[in-house]
Amino acid sequence: MRPSLAGWHRTLALVGITVGAACLFLFLRQDLLLLAEGQYWKSVQSPRIISAYLSTPGIHKLQIGAGSSRKSGWLNTDIEKRDGLAFLDATKPFPLPDGSVRAVFSEHVIEHLTFDEGRFMLKECHRVLAPGGRIRIATPNLLKFTRLLQVDLPDDVRRFEGRKLQWHKWPQTVDPGCFILNMQLREWGHQFIYTPKMLRGRLEKFGFTDVREFQPGISDDPELADMEARSEWNFRDVNAEETMILQAVRR
Repeated sequence: MRPSLAGWHRTLALVGITVGAACLFLFLRQDLLLLAEGQYWKSVQSPRIISAYLSTPGIHKLQIGAGSSRKSGWLNTDIEKRDGLAFLDATKPFPLPDGSVRAVFSEHVIEHLTFDEGRFMLKECHRVLAPGGRIRIATPNLLKFTRLLQVDLPDDVRRFEGRKLQWHKWPQTVDPGCFILNMQLREWGHQFIYTPKMLRGRLEKFGFTDVREFQPGISDDPELADMEARSEWNFRDVNAEETMILQAVRR
């Protein structure tokens, strides 16, 4: 028996109400929609990006924590969803095969990890690098900040102190060095700030050799030169003063 016209109208009305209610629910609960988008990015889009990149000929290179930086010829990854990036959580196993890249670069990432998480990140970097591949890490240098605690600051340290306060629009206090050091240790999700000695020791512990220190943008390897995005900022002088860059070779 064919349904009546009135029956069709009732059915369509119910469908419309259901669809409308679903749309209203998603509008009110956009957090669920964003969660679904994030899961799709991690489980579907990101593996496709990585597979497509690794299938292309040439030297494969990994950037960890790319953010707004897009390096041509690199697999640009981040923990937060951004267009064109693949998902990579530096505290979890990297979604890459052993020895699949020739270079790894991270700029101001490892200081956002705990000491143990940083250990895991370096071990994974060693795993995905091919023998002879290179790693380049840019991160704050704790020694630069402890210099601010001196009683009589040298002129270069005093200039750095003033520019650092200006960069972040931080207030003047009776002890600027104490203020800056505490902010550097605690702000932006920082978990562990390294000295050159500590980071060098961690790299060597996990199988890296020929550890060298460079200024932002400078490298003896053309593939790793001009990598730091912060070196292009208006406060690049502050970045050059407070950032250490260590480069090493995977045994």
